Amino acid sequence: MKFRIVLLTLGIAAVSAAASAADFGAHAGYYWGDLKQWAVGVDAQWPIGPVAISPNIDYSRKNEVGWWFASGDVDLRWSWGGGGPTYWVGAGPTYGYVTYQGDHDSEWGWDVNGGVGWTMGGIRPYVSGRYLKIKDFRSTGAFIGLRF
Repeated sequence: MKFRIVLLTLGIAAVSAAASAADFGAHAGYYWGDLKQWAVGVDAQWPIGPVAISPNIDYSRKNEVGWWFASGDVDLRWSWGGGGPTYWVGAGPTYGYVTYQGDHDSEWGWDVNGGVGWTMGGIRPYVSGRYLKIKDFRSTGAFIGLRF
């Protein structure tokens, strides 16, 4: 019983540390290529030294078709000098989900991304770019966002 209590306590501490170190954000931008449409999304970054786990979800709607993209990227982060901007590049799997008139389709693909973020008061604005490839679908996007 004591082992379970210790294990539960360590688990709660690990989850709390991970949540406090995470950056959560929202972004908006535009996809060129096959989509050619505005998009909005949410994202997070969990830094582990110079690497970050970076899940991301984007949504767009064009001609009554809903486009969802969920990515699970691993990013390499770095900055030059203290207090300056942070840069990142990364890649990972992407799950594409399309809805149309009550029907849907989905497929796995991949993405590559990069960006730069900086601190302004209590918020952290950033700009990023992303290239998606899901089967024959290809699109490049550019986004601006805020992390909290």
